[in-house]
Amino acid sequence: MATLNSPSLVQVFVLFLLAPFRLSLSQPLNPQEDSSSVPPSLLERQEALVNRLETLISTLEQSLASSKLKQKQQPDSTPSFEKPAVSVAKHRPLFTERFVFSSAAKLSSSVPSSATPLPFEDHGGLSKYFAIGDSVGSVYIFSCTGDVILSLPSFSNSSVTSLLSYNSRKHGECLLFVGHSDGSVGAHRLSESTSSPESDWLSLSTVGPHRLITRGLDNSPVTILEFYPIARTRYIITGDEAGRIRVFTENGTLYGTAIASSKPIAFMKQRLLFLTETGAASLELRSMAVRETECEGLNGSVARAYSFDPSERSKAYGFTQQGDLVHLVMLGDVSNLKCRVRAVRRAEFDKPASIQTIKGGYLLVATQDKIFVYNISSQYYGRVSAPRPLFFTEIREIKSQFLNPDSEDSETGISNPIISAGRVNLVILGFGDNYVGVYRANFPITKPENSAVLWSGPALLFLLFLIGIWQFYVKKKDSLGWVPDESFNSVPPAGSLLSNERVGLTDSSRSGRMGRDPRRYLSPSRYSGVSTGLNYRPVGSETGLGYSSGFGKKRDLVFQSGSAQLGDEHVD
Repeated sequence: MATLNSPSLVQVFVLFLLAPFRLSLSQPLNPQEDSSSVPPSLLERQEALVNRLETLISTLEQSLASSKLKQKQQPDSTPSFEKPAVSVAKHRPLFTERFVFSSAAKLSSSVPSSATPLPFEDHGGLSKYFAIGDSVGSVYIFSCTGDVILSLPSFSNSSVTSLLSYNSRKHGECLLFVGHSDGSVGAHRLSESTSSPESDWLSLSTVGPHRLITRGLDNSPVTILEFYPIARTRYIITGDEAGRIRVFTENGTLYGTAIASSKPIAFMKQRLLFLTETGAASLELRSMAVRETECEGLNGSVARAYSFDPSERSKAYGFTQQGDLVHLVMLGDVSNLKCRVRAVRRAEFDKPASIQTIKGGYLLVATQDKIFVYNISSQYYGRVSAPRPLFFTEIREIKSQFLNPDSEDSETGISNPIISAGRVNLVILGFGDNYVGVYRANFPITKPENSAVLWSGPALLFLLFLIGIWQFYVKKKDSLGWVPDESFNSVPPAGSLLSNERVGLTDSSRSGRMGRDPRRYLSPSRYSGVSTGLNYRPVGSETGLGYSSGFGKKRDLVFQSGSAQLGDEHVD
C-alpha cells in the first residue's frame, strides 16, 4: 500500500489539466503592453508542455520507487486475506479406471433406443446376455463378449422404448417383454440350453410363439414395464406418457386399467408405488385405484427422470426441469404413502438423456456429449446428503477405446444416449449412434456402519435385561427345587381313598415314577407284620369285584387261621 506522502494518480491528473491554464496565465493579458517581445509560436508552447509533463512523470516514478522501498523496509501491519496454501491440481479419475471395458457392438442400419440385461448369470454374478431394442422395432440378443446370438421378430415398426426381463418358473427360461412407441407390447420366451447332448456349450434360443399382448390405443409411447408377483400369480404393469396404467397377467390377459393425472416415471421394485412428474402415487390392485400425493420439498417442480437405488429401494434420485438433482424417499404403503425430498443440489448439466443408479452407491447421468458420475453412498448410517460429483467424461473419449478418434464414427450421435445396469456391476452404454459398449463397474463399495448405531442404542440394554432375568430365574429354580406340576393321572398321597395301598394295587408304577425325581419325598414302605401267615390278596386278583363311583371297594383282611396274634400294633 502507498503512503500518504506519495503523490496519487489523481494529483497527477489535476496537474496535467492545470498545465495549459498556467501557460495561459504566464502570458500578458494585453499583448500591446510588451510590443517589443515576440509572442511564442504554437509549436514552442507544445514543446514546453511536453517537457513539463516529462518532468512530472519522472517525479512520479521516483516517488513510487521510494514508496515501494519504504514498504519493503517497514513490515505491513495490515492483515493479509490470502490463504497460506492453496490447491493447485487434483486427480480426476478417468473413465477407464472406474469402468473396465468388456466389449462393444454395432447395429448396421438402426440406432439403439433401449437396453436391458437378461437374468442369466455366470458364477461371478454377471449377466451373460443383454437385449438391445432399436429405432425400427427390432430386438437383438448379444453376449457379454459382443457376439450377436438372436434377432427377435418385431411386433411393430415403431421404436422400442422399454424392455423387461425376468426368470420364468421353468429352469433355464426367461420372459422378455418389449414396449414400443406406438403403445404396443409384445412378449418372447427365451431358453438357455446346450446345442447338442455331447456339447457343454450353452446357447440361447426362443421357445414357443411370440405373442403380441396389446396394441397401441392412441399411439402413446410405453415408458414403463414392471414386474410384480403375488403368490403364484405374476403381473406385468405398463405405463405410457398419457398416464394410463395397464396390468396384464403373465399369459397376456388384461387384468385392469387405471389412469394417473401425470405421467408415471419409475416404479419401485416389487411394490405398487411409483413416482410421477409431479409427485408420488400408489396403485391398489384389487380396485385398480390410483392414490396420488405430492412430494414434500419438491415445491411444484416437474421431474424429467427418476431412478431407484438398488440397495435401498425406498430411495430415489431424479432430475427436474429447473435443472436440480433431487434425492427423495418414499415412506408407507399403498394405503398410506408419503414422499419427502431429502436433498437438492444444482446440476452440472441442462438436459439429461438418461439416468441410472448402480449397485454400490453411484449414479450415472448421460447427456448428449458427456457421462457424469455421482457418489450417492454414505459412510454413516442415516446420514443424508445430495449426490456428490466425482468426475465426467466426454462420450468421444469413451468411444476412443474401441474406435479411431479421427474417424467419423467417433463423433457424437444424433439420438439420446442410453444407460442400463445389471444386478451386480454390469453397465451398458448406448452412445446415441450405432454403437453400444459393455463395461464392468469398478467402484469401491462403502457399507454404512449399522452396528455402531444399533448396539449403542436401547436395543442392547433391553437384550441384556432379558438375559439377566432369565439367568436369575434359572438359578432360583435350581436353589428352591421347583418341579413342574404333575398331571391329574399322578398317584394320590398315602392315606387317601385313591391310594393304591388301600385298594390293593401294586406300588411298582408309583415307585418307578418317583424314581425319576430324587428330590421328591418318598413315603415309608408298608408294615408287613410279624406273622408269616398273613395272606394278602390284591384286589386285582379277585374276580367279581365291584366298583362304585370309580373307587375300589374296601375289604377286610382274610387270615388262614383265626389264632394269628398281631400284638398291640395293627396294620394300616
